[in-house]
Amino acid sequence: MNEQTLTNRIVGGLSYLAVLFLPVLFPLIVWIVARQDNPPLAHHGKVAFWTQLAPFLVVIALVVVVAILNAVGISTSHHTITGGAAWLNILWVVALLVGSAALFAYNIVMAVLVFLGQR
Repeated sequence: MNEQTLTNRIVGGLSYLAVLFLPVLFPLIVWIVARQDNPPLAHHGKVAFWTQLAPFLVVIALVVVVAILNAVGISTSHHTITGGAAWLNILWVVALLVGSAALFAYNIVMAVLVFLGQR
């Protein structure tokens, strides 16, 4: 194995593991720096960037949807948990948590696969 391949594996794997220590920022830097000179490494940076940014984008989208629903008079918050819209809020939160956990696990699995040279 040559030094370039080993470096690609280490930096590519760290792009995914950045979800633990520097999410979004480290993969973005890898993607930008490696874009011209090293397309395989840039690919890992890009995928890690978007999978780490996705939960934040979903939260923003949900906030916008709730704001629009409230603006048109469809309230999604009730004082009792038995309200239909309250269950919708709970469903959204659960879906967000499950999706975020899945993307977190995906980043860890991808880091291991890249470190092993299988991606």
